[in-house]
Amino acid sequence: MDVNGVVRAAGGIIVRSKPEGALELVIVHRPSYDDWTFPKGKLQAGEREEHTAIREVEEETGMRCRLERALGSTKYKDHRGRPKVVHYWVMRALAGHFRPSREVDELRWVSVRQASALLTYNHDRALLRGLSNEIDAAAVQAGGERQGRASLRNQMSSTIYLVRHAKALNRSEWTEVDEQRPLTKAGRRQADELVQRLSAFSFARVITSPHVRCKETVEPLAKARKLAVEAADQLAENTDADDVLAFIKTLGSRPALLCSHGDVIADLMTNLVNDGLATESELRWEKGSTWVLESDGETFLYGRYLPPP
Repeated sequence: MDVNGVVRAAGGIIVRSKPEGALELVIVHRPSYDDWTFPKGKLQAGEREEHTAIREVEEETGMRCRLERALGSTKYKDHRGRPKVVHYWVMRALAGHFRPSREVDELRWVSVRQASALLTYNHDRALLRGLSNEIDAAAVQAGGERQGRASLRNQMSSTIYLVRHAKALNRSEWTEVDEQRPLTKAGRRQADELVQRLSAFSFARVITSPHVRCKETVEPLAKARKLAVEAADQLAENTDADDVLAFIKTLGSRPALLCSHGDVIADLMTNLVNDGLATESELRWEKGSTWVLESDGETFLYGRYLPPP
């Protein structure tokens, strides 16, 4: 996809661990360019980068993958001289296998050192430094003749998916305690559609406000992932943003999905932006929406907004 003269694309670095613990990753050979690179492709109209990455990686490698975390981007001139920006994610393969095609005729699982020697482009080698502690960054060597540059999001080490509960009954229509107020029919449909909306992302836990409308929002997603739904009072309505952030910091580096309320998300996001969080869009938190918040383990650095289904 070409926007304002810039070609936008997305791709992934598929990784796996060998029995002895060493990490391997996928590189592909494109016969039309005679290069070794990471699988990627251009955005289609109306498509988001993460969905492009999943689609293009599957098309080029035959493997259906899930995003582990954002890695960063490369910026360079394409073969037609146009500026090109490619966003990348670290990925894990769920299923599938490679079949050669006219676009990609060879795929190799290689070590970081082997990848550094085989990759054609400097900007691809630079991406290897963004794999945090999973990869020995010292094994990445500079060199090569084809130039470009990579920007890495400070070696992100954790991601939080912050979901606002789906559409619920109006408070004026509910005569019982507010904590028991359920989703509407439209809200239940949103909850079901979140399963597909967030299918590209990996997370290890599903944690929610104890209010029924939040639990009902994440139950279909947790069921699809075979994860337990955990309730946390720290995500309940009217909780102070500092207490929410303190709770998030106890979760460690494994990615987690949290479901909370509009007032909580508004206060938390406002505070994070004031503390330096970079976002790709203006702050908003519609019912059923998600903020993808990427952290270096200590500070949240980057946020992406996913509209409600």
